[in-house]
Amino acid sequence: MDQVTRDRLHLLYELNRGLTTFTDLGGLLRYAMQRGRELFRADGCAVLLLDQDKKEFYFPVASDTDAASEARLRSLRFPADTGIAGWVVVHDAAQLIEDTTQDPRFYKGIDAQTHMTTRCLLAAPLRTRSGNIGVIEVVNPDPEYLTQADLEFLETLGADVAVACEKAQLYDSLRGEVLGLRQVCRVAGLTLVAGGLLFVIGAVVSHLAWALPLRELPTRPAPVLGLVATLGGGVLYSIARGWLVTQTIE
Repeated sequence: MDQVTRDRLHLLYELNRGLTTFTDLGGLLRYAMQRGRELFRADGCAVLLLDQDKKEFYFPVASDTDAASEARLRSLRFPADTGIAGWVVVHDAAQLIEDTTQDPRFYKGIDAQTHMTTRCLLAAPLRTRSGNIGVIEVVNPDPEYLTQADLEFLETLGADVAVACEKAQLYDSLRGEVLGLRQVCRVAGLTLVAGGLLFVIGAVVSHLAWALPLRELPTRPAPVLGLVATLGGGVLYSIARGWLVTQTIE
């Protein structure tokens, strides 16, 4: 096994290991893009994600030999039906472009805004169970790495990147749902506490109005039910409050 193959396998291993201890999607993708650029000896390596609502591509993570171009990339967006990236997503097919000037699909807008010159590139879809969510691209790789085998490696790398992105989206979705549930519990807890206290107060007032002995009050069902509701509401509120504080700290 040659050194290039070992380095590529190591990158895939590190990426998969990062997925098992998933904490920071941005850091994981930045590492993958930097190592991908180095392994392809390329000018740049980037992830383009699809904004389904706006039908646009954006660059959450990019690694470029030019720091200024890298920074500009992260602020750019362009229509999802544009360029080679758009074609790759729609047709679900990786592409090896040896000369972008000869490919009518190539979108020159990104180069114009980043002051880059894209001569050749490799592009592979980010496939998930729900469909393609974006593209991974290698810009201006060393001509030695413009082969079908290199494109297949990029597809494999893209598959792991897609899993990472999908996992992050699922985590955010579940976190939002749990947060909503906790907020419902918080409101329900406050409602039970308020209702329970009113029930207890009403029972006491009624008991006194009938001039009944106070020692009989604990045996009446109304104040007992009121206390149970108050305690139950307090527990719900405490659980929700404690979780919300934890989320704020995180």
